[in-house]
Amino acid sequence: VQLPSQLHISAIPVSIVLGAAAGNAAPSAVTAAIKPGLSYATSNILRTGIVCVGAKLSAAQILALGWTTVPAAACSVGAGVTIIPMLAARFGLAPRLGALLACGTSICGVTAISAVAPAIA
Repeated sequence: VQLPSQLHISAIPVSIVLGAAAGNAAPSAVTAAIKPGLSYATSNILRTGIVCVGAKLSAAQILALGWTTVPAAACSVGAGVTIIPMLAARFGLAPRLGALLACGTSICGVTAISAVAPAIA
């Protein structure tokens, strides 16, 4: 299913919102029954999917933009991963939330947050 192009919304956040709504609306017996599958999907399958999304951006595409693209992207991600947790702490947010915001902002948004969330203690 493809969303109308006029919406300018990625299917990934829509999927997450729908999944969260379904998870909260489901009876506890259903939630307990599907928990093992969800645990597997949010670890192994989700990480594999994120690698596949990243693989769409090939080295040839990056080099076509110019050699300065790689250090510029590295600096951008590095600055975000460094500065955003400090800002989060300054505003009184939990360190885990600061790390999730840093990953989401610096890397690729909601996909990165979904992948990193289970790994952050």
